[in-house]
Amino acid sequence: MESNEECIEIDVQLDKKTLNRFLLRNNFLRTGGVIGLIISVAAIVGLFTFWNYFGTAQRVILLFLALMFTVIQPVTLLMKGWEQLKKGAFREPFHYTFMPEGIEVVNIAGTANVEWKQIRRVVITKDAMYIYMNAVSALIISREECDGRFTEIAKMVREHTR
Repeated sequence: MESNEECIEIDVQLDKKTLNRFLLRNNFLRTGGVIGLIISVAAIVGLFTFWNYFGTAQRVILLFLALMFTVIQPVTLLMKGWEQLKKGAFREPFHYTFMPEGIEVVNIAGTANVEWKQIRRVVITKDAMYIYMNAVSALIISREECDGRFTEIAKMVREHTR
């Protein structure tokens, strides 16, 4: 890891815990995720409220809807993410260089240069930073992987993406 006044370089190995947080956050905070949760909660309420009025088929359908967005979809999403960690570009660390012009990302898949103006949104939590280029994919930077430079990196990203 190197840095000077203008650039900050870090190597980030994405781990299961950090990826899980990103996937669940990204899923449940989007409109589709919220709607899915509402459907599941409504199904649970309907199932318990009208249990005696429904036949077996209706109960099974409501149970499926209750589990669909609260259990089945999240588990499926996490399993797909875990597969990406094993075989995709996530197997090896990403080398990030934060520069006045943007962010350079280097890994086994190649090199990508992201200009600050290409960044759609930045979310900074206590554990990680998510730098979105589109609605669903992001650069995922865990606080733990920044060797104590997370706050400095977050400040630089905020300054360039306002």
